[in-house]
Amino acid sequence: EASNFGVVGMPRYPDATPMGILRGLDYFGTVVFACTGSITAASTGMDVFGCMILGTVTAVGGGTLRDVLVIGKRPFWSDGEPEYFSMSLAAAALAFFLWPSLEERGCTTDDMWIFVADAVGIGAFCVIGAKNGLKFGMHPVICVACGVMTATFGGLVRDTLAKRPARILHSHGEIYATTALAGAAAFMVARRVGMGIGARVLV
Repeated sequence: EASNFGVVGMPRYPDATPMGILRGLDYFGTVVFACTGSITAASTGMDVFGCMILGTVTAVGGGTLRDVLVIGKRPFWSDGEPEYFSMSLAAAALAFFLWPSLEERGCTTDDMWIFVADAVGIGAFCVIGAKNGLKFGMHPVICVACGVMTATFGGLVRDTLAKRPARILHSHGEIYATTALAGAAAFMVARRVGMGIGARVLV
């Protein structure tokens, strides 16, 4: 029987509770990562199929590697949450077709709104990654690593497939990886000192 809750104790779909808001931010981050991955692929000359693949890898690749390599289970999108895979494909395709028009209107990948959207996605992903580690009884340090993997490893695979310098492994990407590490660590510390779930997510 299907549950109303996802694999990390969040409501199955976004709602007005703290955990429901986190679910919504997770959806938002998934769409943003899929779009930026698709735009990156397009900049290397890939067609719509290649952009959909790279966008999807960017969005769900980190969580996939976390589940398979660290937790030892089926990827979350094949284990009760297929909408993540579907929304990644759709967002990547949409970005491929819409981005040229946005560029004509002056949008660039360096725009502040893209940076902010990316930061929101990183924040949601690192918390959800850490929560997945907790759910499966991992040591706190491993939970932090799960958070970092979820937030950054999709981008690592994207850059590798696109034959670009990996963002998290070069100096210009230091803040990117450090932000994910700090976010996951802050969530774990907040849990350790007994803060409520809403406060933990906010931290």
